Amino acid sequence: MELTQEQHLIQDMMRKFASTELAPIASELDKDALFPQEILKKISELGCTGILIPEEYMGASLDPVSYCIIIEELSKALGSIGTILIVHNGLVSYPILKYGQETQKEQWLKLLAVGEIIGAFAFTEYEDSEISKLKTFAKRTDNGYIISGKKNFVPNADVAQLFIVFASTDEGVGAFIVERAQKGVKILDPSYTMGMRASGICDLELNEVQITEDKVLGNGKDGLNIFQDALALANIGIGAQAIGIAQASFDEALKYSRERHQFGRPICEFHLVQNMLVEMKMKIDSSRLLVYESARNSEKSDFHLQSSIAKVHAGRSAMYAGEKAVQIFGGYGYTKDYPVERYFRDAKFTQTWLIPSDFEKLKIANFLELNS
Repeated sequence: MELTQEQHLIQDMMRKFASTELAPIASELDKDALFPQEILKKISELGCTGILIPEEYMGASLDPVSYCIIIEELSKALGSIGTILIVHNGLVSYPILKYGQETQKEQWLKLLAVGEIIGAFAFTEYEDSEISKLKTFAKRTDNGYIISGKKNFVPNADVAQLFIVFASTDEGVGAFIVERAQKGVKILDPSYTMGMRASGICDLELNEVQITEDKVLGNGKDGLNIFQDALALANIGIGAQAIGIAQASFDEALKYSRERHQFGRPICEFHLVQNMLVEMKMKIDSSRLLVYESARNSEKSDFHLQSSIAKVHAGRSAMYAGEKAVQIFGGYGYTKDYPVERYFRDAKFTQTWLIPSDFEKLKIANFLELNS
């Protein structure tokens, strides 16, 4: 897998920013569950809030591989920043770009591209998160829709000004653009999560929120297609995020194993430790190939199956690397004195958000036509 010269430049720029600007404050942001507003402003200037948006809408107009590079490199320092950018770019900007009317693109994409507003994606619900069984309902009116319901675990919600909300309608499922300032929109206190604590995860309440026709995304009943397309692109981003977390776990574990001595020699010389490091390396490299190949194919064909496989594999690699990094650090790995405990917590998120990995496997089984 070869990167282009431009992609190498992006990789070097993101790697430098992550190590100098983000890594020094990552533990503090995670500990205090602080949404990284200042960091987001800085990376907006580097084009990270408009990665896939065309230049005509003030975006960076980059390719999906560059999208993965940015997510991976920043997630090495702080997984939460990967979550923020996946939601903003893949789950908000991309659906508007692909399904939005020209007036919607003009109104929202330019603001999203430069980071003037942050987007959030509201899909998950407490009772049932199947898109065909959403309790949030959009009632048709003469002027548009009225939406009521509650969404939970919405990343970016703590600061987002724009939400893509999915709701049941009399005709199926719709996707709607909802502004934070609208009457009836309420953002609840941030959720106390195990990982990704700096990604502004909150619940969202909608109480008879009026949606005019200009805020209907698509035709008001093609929400399933919008969701599936956005999810496929998000899966690639989650895969890249998982790789970044896994790579950070491996790097820290490798460094520590060379420095830590037991019985008169560094622990990296013990076969048990070597086996863990070798397995980590193999899983990370294979996951990276899957994710980046899926990103390449996303512009050519239906990549939903490939993106699901890439996400599941990368999430598994992140969990393995996180667990073994903690194991190599021993008791120290279980403390907040070292970042591996944060990597371990963040790694689990890559297996649970949007569509949990086990349900992704059911999707893969359906693609393989294993069910009658």
